[in-house]
Amino acid sequence: MTDLRFPVALFLSLFALTLHAAEPTESRADVIEYIIQPGDTISTLSKRYLDGHARWSAISKLNPGLDIHKLRPGQTLYLPENRIRSVSTTATVLKINGQAQSDGIDLQEGQQLSAGAVINATADSFVTLQLDDGSILVVEPNTRARLDELRQLLTGSQRSSVHIDHGRVNIKASPQTAPGARFEISTPSATTTVRGTQFRVCEKEGSNTTVIEVDEGSVHVTAPETSANNGVLVPAGSGSIVAAGQAPGAPKPLLSAPDLSALPERHTQTILEIVFPPVVNAVAYRVTVARDAAFNDVVAVDENTLPQLKIANLPDGQYYLRTRAVSAEGLHGLEAHSVFLLHARPEPPFASSPVLDKRLPSGPVTLMWAAPENAASYDILVTRNEQPLPRVERHSESSYTLETAPGQYSWQLAARDAKGRLGPFGQQSAFTVIEPPSAPDAQALLSEGSDVVTLAWAGAPGQTYHWQLASDSDFSSIMEEGGSEKPSIELPRLDTGTYFVRVRATTSDGINGLYSSAQKFVVPEEESGFPSWILLFFLPLLVL
Repeated sequence: MTDLRFPVALFLSLFALTLHAAEPTESRADVIEYIIQPGDTISTLSKRYLDGHARWSAISKLNPGLDIHKLRPGQTLYLPENRIRSVSTTATVLKINGQAQSDGIDLQEGQQLSAGAVINATADSFVTLQLDDGSILVVEPNTRARLDELRQLLTGSQRSSVHIDHGRVNIKASPQTAPGARFEISTPSATTTVRGTQFRVCEKEGSNTTVIEVDEGSVHVTAPETSANNGVLVPAGSGSIVAAGQAPGAPKPLLSAPDLSALPERHTQTILEIVFPPVVNAVAYRVTVARDAAFNDVVAVDENTLPQLKIANLPDGQYYLRTRAVSAEGLHGLEAHSVFLLHARPEPPFASSPVLDKRLPSGPVTLMWAAPENAASYDILVTRNEQPLPRVERHSESSYTLETAPGQYSWQLAARDAKGRLGPFGQQSAFTVIEPPSAPDAQALLSEGSDVVTLAWAGAPGQTYHWQLASDSDFSSIMEEGGSEKPSIELPRLDTGTYFVRVRATTSDGINGLYSSAQKFVVPEEESGFPSWILLFFLPLLVL
């Protein structure tokens, strides 16, 4: 019987060499390191990870000097990256504020996006995505981005690649610790590779320039169209600018974070206005507001040449604020963070009376105000001489009568909605209560031989007066009345009879006092005598 062992062995050897020769050459950059585990064999590894059972020859080629048939636990084995099997993963839409689309269809929170999906965030819109490895991407307004690669190698390594056509994306990449893990953000000008860090990438539409800023960790930036050795490492607190067709710019320190220490923790206006000190060498500022500390739920962003933020119609609630200064080159600086509470509703009523700084006489004073929409009741705070009076709560009317005594008063209003929720108190209004001027003690002076009646009384500087003349003491039949700027009046001589007069003083603020008591005086009959008109008859004769 013919011995076939030698021909069979020769055939298998030639077949193995053929497979080995058919394998493309692998560079060390295209391999994944694998640590041998107990029980691993070249056959089981090939079957478990590679895209075919007979690919152990590719492993052999990548590991010269290693006896792949006698693997020992702890040894490092190189596996060909392009032969490792993978499964597709997805990106989850965590949050949408505004409107955004993917391939012409409106995005929905909770939606799963696969590789190839294109995200278009319109003006004033934000989209927050979470990858399977926990990485977070916040797509800002006016941004178009594409999910180029979303997969997981069977070795456990995540592969994620996102391309930004234009716009800005904030990235918080989870640590890429598994062998062969890769996270890339590309633009038309640059490719940014990370291992796990927090950074920002911006490609301004039509600028052909990419701006990269690193908050934590570091990123490696390359320009694909230039030399393969043109990459730069950008550390935390630095940024790099890449112009199309040029090598990445050397890392530059980012501007310092704005000082937010003096910002109030509570705001009560429906138009939110935040102002902070400027940063040296800054030409603009970017302010972002979110509902969560991680800034996954962004509600507003504004870029302004002034260190401020103005937003209208933001709902009440707690918010998180972050600001960055922008350099002349366009690099966004280090971030400053703050937390504030917006409590602006129900809006406080507008006070209408008394007007600000009004002077009023003591006694009842009616506070009046406009009734805001959805206000069911009101709370009123009043102080007299800086001492608080009892608080009025849940008052149902839009006016309230307050008994006053002389002093300095201030008052504030807050509205409650139908559920009893109290809004913020509005602006303080102030008024002064004084004692009204005392009633003058009028006296009638009847000068003998005079054709006038003089009435005089005690007055005070700045006061004006109103007088009334009557024939009865209750002044039911007023004969004459008028005003005077001095504490006296002169009346043409009256007919013989009994008269009554009373006077009321008015302060310079328009506060009227009480009328004086009725002052009685008598105009007597004229005494008979030589009529003076006869002298006029004899005057011509005397001249002659």
